[in-house]
This record gives sequence, C-alpha cells and structure tokens, in this order.
Amino acid sequence: MKDLHDFLTELKERYPDEFVEIDEPVSPEYEVTAYWQEYTRRGNPVLFFNKINGYDMPVVANIFGLRRRVARLIGADEQQFYERWCEKLRKVIEPEIVRQGPVKNVLKTGDDVDLTKLPVQKFFKEDAGRYITSGIVVANDPETSVVNLSFARMQLKGKDKLGVSLHSRGNLWSYFQKAVSKKMPWLEVAVVVGCHPAIYLAAASRQADEYRMAGSLADEPVELIKCETKEIYVPANAEIVLEGRILTDVNEDEGPFSEYTGYLTGRSTRNILIVDCITHRRDAIFQTIIPSNSSEHLTLGGLPMQANYYARLKESIPQVHNINFPVWGTHFVAIVSVDKAGKEGLQIRAALSLIGENPYIKYVILVDKDVNVFDEQEVLWALATRSQPHKSITILPLSDGSLLDPSQEQPGLTSRAVIDATRPVHWEEQRVSVPSIPEDVIGQVRQRLKFK
Repeated sequence: MKDLHDFLTELKERYPDEFVEIDEPVSPEYEVTAYWQEYTRRGNPVLFFNKINGYDMPVVANIFGLRRRVARLIGADEQQFYERWCEKLRKVIEPEIVRQGPVKNVLKTGDDVDLTKLPVQKFFKEDAGRYITSGIVVANDPETSVVNLSFARMQLKGKDKLGVSLHSRGNLWSYFQKAVSKKMPWLEVAVVVGCHPAIYLAAASRQADEYRMAGSLADEPVELIKCETKEIYVPANAEIVLEGRILTDVNEDEGPFSEYTGYLTGRSTRNILIVDCITHRRDAIFQTIIPSNSSEHLTLGGLPMQANYYARLKESIPQVHNINFPVWGTHFVAIVSVDKAGKEGLQIRAALSLIGENPYIKYVILVDKDVNVFDEQEVLWALATRSQPHKSITILPLSDGSLLDPSQEQPGLTSRAVIDATRPVHWEEQRVSVPSIPEDVIGQVRQRLKFK
C-alpha cells in the first residue's frame, strides 16, 4: 500500500492549491492551530510545517479538512461518498505480512525511549498539556485476538508516559475491560502516528479488522509488520509507532481537552499508557489532527460512521436519496433528502430510523430529493418555503445521546427534533412549480466557463 509520503507527493503535484508548505520556524504551542485557523478561510489546505522549533521532524496537519479531499481517496465525489464507500467494502482485501518496512528504520528501547523528542503540540491555551491527536491505537481482543484500530486522545506526561482517555466506549474500551476482568496487569497496544489516510478512515469506522477495510478502500493490501516488543502488527510503511501498555490498575487525571463539540471537557477514563519502544522512519513526518470542532476532526470522525448509517437506512428505506451531516452540526445534525413518491409519512419513518441508528443525532431536517443536502442555502430555502412550524416540527422525548453534548441537563440524555421541510404529496397541484433552466443551456454555459 502507498504511504503518507506518496499521498502528500501526489496531492502537491495534482492539487497544488490544497497543499501549503510553511518554511518559517513554528512553535509547537498554539502556532500550528493558529496557522490552521487562518488557512480554513483560505481554502482549508493541507499544512506542511518544515520546521518546528526544537525538533527535527516536520509536522503535517489538516489532511482530512475537506470532504472532497477525503472523497477522492476512495474515488468518489462529495455527494456520492457513501455509495462509493459501500461499493468498495464489498470487495475484501486481506493484509499482507512483511519482514521489513521503513517504520523499522530507527529503533529506540529502554532509556532511549523519549516521547518529548517528538513534536507533540499544545493546541489551545486551556488544554491540560501537549496532546497526540493522530494516534491510531492497535490492540488485540484478549479473548478472540481480533485486531481493532481506535482513536484515543493522549496527553504527554513524560519520556515514556501518556495519559489516555478511552471515553468513546468503543472496541478499545471493551478490550480494556476484558483485560481488567481477566486480572491482566495491562493491555498491550501499539500507537501508529502517521500512515496512509485510508488506514485512518478505516480506524474511524468503529468496527474491527480495519486492516481489511483499509485495503478495500485503497484497492491494495495493507502491508503489516510485527512490533518489536508486542504481539501486534502495524503498517510497515507507517511514520512512527509507539509500542506500549495501557495499565489496568493505575489511573491519573488527564485533561481538560477541547473535544469535537468545540467545548473543553475534563471527562476522561484517566488511563495510563507506558511506552516501551519507539520505531520510526528516517524521514518520518509527524501527523497531527486538529482537535476541537475543526472540519478535519469532524470529517474524519464522521464520514466512516455516517457511511454505515447511510447503508443501513438505504437498505430499509430505498427512497432515501442522500444525507449530509454538516460540519457545523458537530455530529448532532443530519439533513436527509427523500423521494416520497406519493407516500406521505415515509420521510418521518426515515428520520426515526436514523435517530434509532445514530445516538449522536439531535436534529433531523427532511427535504425533498430536488434539494441538494450539501447546499445549505437550498436547505434553508426549503425550510423557509416548505414547512409550517406548528405542524412540521416533531419533538421526541429524552433518550440516550452523546455524553459530550454540553447542552444536556442530565449527562447522556437528549431530546430530538424532526423538522419536515418536504412538500405535501399534492403540493404541486396547489402551488406554482419551482422555475428551472434547461439542462442543455446549463451545460453550454459550464462549457464556456470551463466548469467540470
């Protein structure tokens, strides 16, 4: 499989407007975030920092900042991402075990292990310290040995020590709980920092056996190599790997840290990860993911899960046309277009099904299939002209939701709202049709303006 270097080289050559190199020295505290904040207003490109003060390793950020950039990774456009994702995963591509790989170029164990030599950043002044935000935690199920890739925030606490929060309560949390129940002193893990983006997308899916998924997404097998000190396999072309142990009988405070809602949270499982070995490429790039409610954090964390929700919803209700989980909604808002085809009420069932599948959702906005769910002006136009507040808004009672939602009065419980901005079945008979331009005329104008 291609690696991060290949991805960045191709991006720079084919989409130079999406790649910005920053040559001036940059502080690891706040300045990466400040550059990102400024460049979100200038096209939201990938940012490559050649020089971080005090460190030899360059830093790359914002790889997942644009939906279209992520969609290109799997050969899709923005609107057809979910369909393409599902199509890709129908073909299983098994990983391959190799004996050598660039991630083993440099090996550090014992006293040579020193996390403080990595350009770990502090993103916001309220954060508890410096954080690794791009670490993919690789672990094997203590009972079945099934491999899982997960994300966890990691606070730098010392040369060989990271504070970790497993608050997503996903597979990694389940593996950890099994280790605790078996009275194991620790759960062995490896942390991958920097690799091909397809592996990151697979890791964000919250499933298991993600190496297979990554191979399917990239149309080629992931090459895996065994860790030096753990019975764990990691991508042979990764940038950096931290081999370590999450202790089962030690807890320490970790956080606060800025989460995907855009608010600080001190909520943490307060775990400790001890690093026993570091391996990395000679030309290693330190990949970081901008935290908080950045488009990078929300796009990477959202698209893979959303593709799964879309597939299940589309299977049960084929009339669902498309779904958009806008970045500004921080996972809590979904815009769903539906082809009612004369069947009133079908759109409400689609909304309820999505809410049942996705515990994050608080608001579902329903529109007709002629409305582009990715064009917020069109959506708001439909909301303004196709809904009546007294009958178009349905409030659902409290049920379980995201624990990180700061608006909740009781943690973990949230109400929901469905806003129906679809036309009544007989609306066209009662109202004037929406004006349109002939498709051939639109095509001619686009040709003249060289739109693709």
